[in-house]
Amino acid sequence: ARFSTVAGEAGGADLERDLRGFSLKMYTEEGNWDMVGNNTPVFFVRDPSKFPDFIHALKRHPVTHQRSPTALWDFWSLSPEAMHQITILMSDRGLPASLVNMNGYGSHTYSLWNDKGERFWVKFHFKTQQGIKNLTNAEAEQITGRSRDTCGEDLYNRIERGDCPKWSFQIQVMTMAQAEECPFDPF
Repeated sequence: ARFSTVAGEAGGADLERDLRGFSLKMYTEEGNWDMVGNNTPVFFVRDPSKFPDFIHALKRHPVTHQRSPTALWDFWSLSPEAMHQITILMSDRGLPASLVNMNGYGSHTYSLWNDKGERFWVKFHFKTQQGIKNLTNAEAEQITGRSRDTCGEDLYNRIERGDCPKWSFQIQVMTMAQAEECPFDPF
């Protein structure tokens, strides 16, 4: 497994208000597969062509080398589908206390077939067995004053002492009929 922030930079503090990304590498007889996801069940964009613009809005301005809240707000305000994600990010659940105290949700919907030839749409969910725990801005600021790498340190130290974190694997399934009857586009 690999964990990261979405907007964070190399050397950035682990406890900034940001989504947490993850990737799981799976080794199969057919080859290797990296499954990517985030700690929230939704994302800022649905249209993949908007992803580069989203990333540019998060990064530093090329002239000032400062983050630009204006660029980020411009992107968000022009992408109404981002509202659900913004409300999660800015809520009490927007600042995980640790990598082990958050759920993981696969970014993509997969088409899986059973042995009867029936097709299903599937999303992968990873529910933490350590419980959800989040921080306030003030708590995160105080902790970051002592160490910028607290999430990485916590994960490493847990594994070193044999207290390996665990997640329960779950799937969300939609039949073809459910997808066709859905009153909105589920994809």
